[in-house]
Amino acid sequence: MRFFADLNKRLSDNIYRHGHYLTRPHAGDRHRLEETVELLMPFVRSDEYAIVKSQILGLINNHKHEDLLL
Repeated sequence: MRFFADLNKRLSDNIYRHGHYLTRPHAGDRHRLEETVELLMPFVRSDEYAIVKSQILGLINNHKHEDLLL
């Protein structure tokens, strides 16, 4: 039974993280980008969080594909 409990937890976590793409496919590119950048934040020191997030979003905005609505 432990196997199914672990599998259920992993599937639930995955749906929680990425399920909005199924439930809110109309979400704007900017919103999806910010959520994706949030996934990187556990790798950043908490005191540098705002600076790093701003830099990542700035880099992407400066070099984005012209079809993106950011």
